Amino acid sequence: MIQATCRPRETAGPGPSGGPRGIARAGVDARLGWWADAVEKGGRGDYAAALAALDGVVAGIRAAHGSAAPRGVDAAVLSLCLSTRASLLRQGGRHDRAIGVDGRALAVVADAWPDPESGGRRFDPSRAAVADALVGLAADNLGLLRFGASRRLLERARGLFAGDTGDEDENWLTFSRCRLRWEWVSAELGLYSGDVAAGLVHAEAGAGLVGRLSEHSTVPVRHRVKTELILAAAEAGTGRREDAVARARHVVVTAGHEGLLPLEWAAWSLLSRLGDVSPQEEQRYGHLRATLVGKGMPLRSGDDG
Repeated sequence: MIQATCRPRETAGPGPSGGPRGIARAGVDARLGWWADAVEKGGRGDYAAALAALDGVVAGIRAAHGSAAPRGVDAAVLSLCLSTRASLLRQGGRHDRAIGVDGRALAVVADAWPDPESGGRRFDPSRAAVADALVGLAADNLGLLRFGASRRLLERARGLFAGDTGDEDENWLTFSRCRLRWEWVSAELGLYSGDVAAGLVHAEAGAGLVGRLSEHSTVPVRHRVKTELILAAAEAGTGRREDAVARARHVVVTAGHEGLLPLEWAAWSLLSRLGDVSPQEEQRYGHLRATLVGKGMPLRSGDDG
């Protein structure tokens, strides 16, 4: 049975054995677990390892289906792998490349939700895949300054969560995680398009969701830290500089302690733009950038964040 609370493990375990054939023979739980491990690798900044892991899962799913298109949960996992690849490209500022990958992710599951085979269950990987693809496309268009397209995609994604009033924690993978990502990108859209008040509203909504979930469960640390970083950016955008600096510095400490190098780097980037880094801290910022590039981060030449 697929676990509705499937979360990336804090330490990724060994990858699948037997290559694509081993993945093809594995069950759905295992494939979701290997996808989650690839997400975890990317969250630590191990980009090359994450991309290799994603390629392995995709190859295994395709091997399991031969010339036929994957359906059901396998199609959802394939789409999630593509969305994750696009997310890794965005982290390096490559929205121009990510948009095509997210488009492929959506095409795989465009007609898959609602899943008629779900039996009305709230845990539905197809919904997670559609949501991730739509939110990813919204983030891609945002990065390309296509604010109208980004807004329309977010509006479409919001419909996936309408009327779902079940337990948020019991449906982390296909509801709460997706809703949190929606709040992140909605906040960024507000900030970049000039509606900073709306950006702050969404950033605070994301923080509120994490707070509710944390009262009775463990929210993955990467999601907690990124939510705090989004809120720091929103505070900076609305002129609350002291709050933003304090929050961003807390992100630096937490992300560094947890080994979340991309989030630490992003927090240093925010602090640098706020003019609140010492020469020694600028060296750390530069060292992190070089480390991430060395690990395979697809950063554009001359891009500082």
